[in-house]
Amino acid sequence: MIRAMEGEALLLTIALAAVAVAGFTAVTSTLVPPGGAWHPAMRIRQRAIVSTSFNVMFESFVPSIVFFANGDARTSVAIASAGVAGYVTCIVIWRGRQLVRAGGAPSRTAIVLFALGPTATLLFWANAILFGSIAVYALALCIQLSVAVVSFYSLVSAADG
Repeated sequence: MIRAMEGEALLLTIALAAVAVAGFTAVTSTLVPPGGAWHPAMRIRQRAIVSTSFNVMFESFVPSIVFFANGDARTSVAIASAGVAGYVTCIVIWRGRQLVRAGGAPSRTAIVLFALGPTATLLFWANAILFGSIAVYALALCIQLSVAVVSFYSLVSAADG
């Protein structure tokens, strides 16, 4: 008999929310920015909505998969956190470099995005090393997903009305 890990329902709910956010990206393809063409930094944000949302969706499954392999919830969350922390570290560096190369003027939104990604990454690392907590893992996922939400809002608010 397969048993569920405590907190699994929370992680599945976050995965569903991430899929919904990814779906909303279709709305941004119908928007017209000022001047008729999106700045390269805004195009990166559009792609980041989808990729971040799908990352969060798949990352939501990792602790349960590891739990099925070893049966210990705390260890499973710590292992999942370490794996996700390594992956997200690479993504944050890669996306940061993309945004800097795109040459957009530093905005409040860009500053928020540059804070959210590393914050989620640090939480994943702290959870791997110190906590092994499903609550900290879920919080890190939500902060990571907020990158997609902020990116979505920045595209919608920048479009011509």
